[in-house]
Amino acid sequence: MRKPLFLLCLVLVPLLLPMQARASGYAVYEWSARGTALGGAMVARDADPSAVAYNPANITDLPGGQVQVGATAIKPNATMNFKSPAVEDRDFSDAIWGLPTAYYTQQLSDHYWFGLGIFPRVGLGTEYAGGDNWAGRYNCSYAGIQSLSINPNLAMKFSDQFSLAVGIDATYLRFMYDSTIPGADVKQEIDADGWAYGFNAGARYRPYDWLAFGLTWRSQIDLKVNGHADFSQKGGYTPAWDRGDVSGTEPIPESVTFGVMVKPIDRLSLEADVVWTHWSAYQALTINYDPALLPGMSRVSKDKDWNNTWRFQFGAEYALTDSVDLRAGYVYDQSPINDTYEDFAVPCSDRQIVTVGAGWKVDQNWVLDVFYGYLWMTDRHYDARPADYINEVDREDAHAHMAGLSVTYKF
Repeated sequence: MRKPLFLLCLVLVPLLLPMQARASGYAVYEWSARGTALGGAMVARDADPSAVAYNPANITDLPGGQVQVGATAIKPNATMNFKSPAVEDRDFSDAIWGLPTAYYTQQLSDHYWFGLGIFPRVGLGTEYAGGDNWAGRYNCSYAGIQSLSINPNLAMKFSDQFSLAVGIDATYLRFMYDSTIPGADVKQEIDADGWAYGFNAGARYRPYDWLAFGLTWRSQIDLKVNGHADFSQKGGYTPAWDRGDVSGTEPIPESVTFGVMVKPIDRLSLEADVVWTHWSAYQALTINYDPALLPGMSRVSKDKDWNNTWRFQFGAEYALTDSVDLRAGYVYDQSPINDTYEDFAVPCSDRQIVTVGAGWKVDQNWVLDVFYGYLWMTDRHYDARPADYINEVDREDAHAHMAGLSVTYKF
């Protein structure tokens, strides 16, 4: 009885953490300490349990049963530098966001494996210091997306060279959005959530020990959320219309990842991946109100018209000893934001990430992985759009520190 209870605790503990992060658009790729240390370049290389997220076809590498749990902490920062001297500049709030992950893999036979992943495909945490009184509050003072994908997979090994996997993705998403309604100066706080389902598939072909190709596909999920909006007048007065129902649809975009892994020497593996994401599925943010927000205003829609993007990621892993691995990674990630409709909710631009990490095989059953990463984004200029309550402003010095760990138990 002790072993099943222990493994259950390993899976459940990280799920108590908050699930938000800063990403390109609002996609998340930080699915394990090893994977993030390698820049996410895990679609073709030798697997650990987090391969369920990166490429479930690779779990055919894993004998017996394995459990992995982990978490990543992300601390973003940036300055909104307003062009008007009458408007006070503002930094992002001093917040740390957490991303939990959990995986379980089990070899069923010589040809079949089962894998279960619990991880976020999307996430967002945008919060401005003193958000209730900053100059951009009429557009957005806080935007949050919390998500959790429960992803069972069946992997099939057809030969020593070729493996294939298929899975189902059940995703929970919580959407939060705070802003101030102009004129009446009323703060609205939207909180809505929902479930939706999608599919995924992965394949790997390894013709030689030193060369492998990987491919992963994840379907688009159009996730409908339902919840409520709370309204409060600043200064302590609560208006008569203090609460209402809201609904909307948030897309989780389709993505395809292709990667190539080579081993120039026995102890060194190199992998380069490219990720295509169908961000053009995000055309508008539409919120339905019941009762109407104002007379004749039961629906509010904000155009987005995002662009499809490419992400390029590279990872190197070197076996320093039989029990210690050293890792490094680099990522270039395009922004999907359309300049015409840029806003303060998703202050995103092209970003780069450098990562380092290490893995320690404590004994034949336990493995500990750690990583550190530094992310920076290009500065972004916002042209004034009074109709959308966007001031002329430069977002400067946008960066983030990331750190995390994963623990794997083999049984």
